[in-house]
Amino acid sequence: MKNRLLIPSILLLFAGAHMMARQTPSASQSAPCNDQASIDNTADKKKEALEHDPLADPAEEMRSRAQKKMDEKNFKELQEAATDLAAVSAKMSKEIDAGGQFVVSLRVLNDLEQIEKLTKKVRSRAK
Repeated sequence: MKNRLLIPSILLLFAGAHMMARQTPSASQSAPCNDQASIDNTADKKKEALEHDPLADPAEEMRSRAQKKMDEKNFKELQEAATDLAAVSAKMSKEIDAGGQFVVSLRVLNDLEQIEKLTKKVRSRAK
């Protein structure tokens, strides 16, 4: 009779200890920290944490993560190129207005070449 109760009670004890160990400490249990850098650092780690499916194929998961990083990089480069394109065309517009009706300065031609390069970059990134 004692053996029948001993084994389940030991299992319950270990299960309870395991569950308590897995719980994250609450804010009242952890040491107070007034360091803003550590708070920002933990927020960045939470943002960087990727979803993980334990049943998924690891190779496929790595491919999807790499593709996601490439897409993010591509988007940032596309934004930068579009911003540069807008700045150069605004600068070129001011040069044309300053030059007058019959004058095309060398700076306008250089700006046109730069606009062509940026346009090609935007077009290739958008595909």
